[in-house]
Amino acid sequence: TSFALTLGQLAAREKPVLYLNLEEYSGFEELFGKSFTGTLSDLLYFVRQGDHNLTVRLNSMVETVGQLDFVPPVQSPMDIRGTSWQDWEHLLQEIILHSSYEMIVLDIGNGIEEVFQMLDMCTTVYTPIKTDKMSRSKLAQFEELLSVRDYPQILSRMVKLNLPYGQEVLAEPFRAEQLVWGTLGDFVRELLGKDEV
Repeated sequence: TSFALTLGQLAAREKPVLYLNLEEYSGFEELFGKSFTGTLSDLLYFVRQGDHNLTVRLNSMVETVGQLDFVPPVQSPMDIRGTSWQDWEHLLQEIILHSSYEMIVLDIGNGIEEVFQMLDMCTTVYTPIKTDKMSRSKLAQFEELLSVRDYPQILSRMVKLNLPYGQEVLAEPFRAEQLVWGTLGDFVRELLGKDEV
């Protein structure tokens, strides 16, 4: 999540970017120290109802950190687990086709049933990794499953990252805007090939 927020903020300096946290437990209210009135839970409700004004609904829920727009994450894990792939696809297509956003950063957790279909929509799949035996074994199983399920194209889009974390991630109180100025920000700037961003 720290990586995704950093990536989104840096990319948003050059183009309109929307960040969507699709984790079951994001902790955003605790992290940001505030309650949100409209969340991804509400947006998913409108998707299920076949609402034809999804872009308007989306715009009314958007919060901003730095120049990065985001929809506050779901309030309940059931809102992630109970959403069909068709509804996710519809929401993402609506954002792609009918909003002003040129980039969507998806922070994907374990709760999405058809995660491979979602990853297949992505142009780049950043994958934080650890180098211990347990972590390498889990990654190997994931990559094997991608091959077995006939998604080798996702493997070719994966960029594995051993992320550095500096004091900005541990700072109290947490300030998402500070992520771009620390160790992680430098790492993402280098990854994007942008010295000045």
